[in-house]
Amino acid sequence: MYSNAARAYFQTKVKTTTKEDLVVQLYEAAIKFLEQAKERIREKDYIAKGERIDRALMIIGELNSSLNAEKGGEVAKNLHAFYASCQARLLMASLKLDIEKIDAVINMLRQVSSAFAEVSRNQKHLQ
Repeated sequence: MYSNAARAYFQTKVKTTTKEDLVVQLYEAAIKFLEQAKERIREKDYIAKGERIDRALMIIGELNSSLNAEKGGEVAKNLHAFYASCQARLLMASLKLDIEKIDAVINMLRQVSSAFAEVSRNQKHLQ
């Protein structure tokens, strides 16, 4: 019963959320997984670290695959390069157990997330 209610709630939330807000939520989820990965490194739980980084990589991959190069033009091209950079840095961070590299990606994601949040706020004011 609860799972059906929860599923209905999330389906409604997704249908009523703007694309920009969904992107911000994806960034926030990736950041959350990366913060957890740092904790797993500190705890020397390397399997869980890998799982958290993999989840962040999947989110970044989804963001990348959702880009529309035709409509997005230069912005889509720049975001594609950004996501590729994030993915490469995270793979290296995972291999080297490098918390500083993870922090760098977190900061990059926060900056772009902030930009998407601003676009979303501006679009809501225009409606």
